[in-house]
Amino acid sequence: MTNLIFILILLCFFITPLFAQVEEIKNRKLGKVEDEIWSFEEDYISYFREANHEAILSLYHSQFLGWPDSELHPAGKTRAAEFLEEKYPEPTQSVFNIKREGIRIVEDVVITHYLLNISWTEDEGVEQTRESRLTHTWIKEDSHWKILGGMSSRQ
Repeated sequence: MTNLIFILILLCFFITPLFAQVEEIKNRKLGKVEDEIWSFEEDYISYFREANHEAILSLYHSQFLGWPDSELHPAGKTRAAEFLEEKYPEPTQSVFNIKREGIRIVEDVVITHYLLNISWTEDEGVEQTRESRLTHTWIKEDSHWKILGGMSSRQ
């Protein structure tokens, strides 16, 4: 009985640090994914400013479904391309700022929530601002992170 207790104590002594190392590795991996996704979100918004439709569409999953606040219904990738041509036909001088509100990572799925503040100056010199809530669901497709779905809503 004494030997059994001794063995259990030894096992706890050696196994506990291993669990801590596994948890640390997991947290580092999640931190890396979080940084990567936020970087993609920043790129995504900059592509709107540049009117780089090809780059925006390249971030969309093949089964993409999104619902911009200006649309009456959700749109697939084809309608998203039309939307970009209509709403963002050329580069803009608008300033886009992201305020990160939340992120959740579950294996190969990531959900982001953020506020997007857009400011611009009208032809008459009047400054305007608009703030929207955005949500994206990212998922791996062919080992690349892609936006599977998203939704925006004006504040």
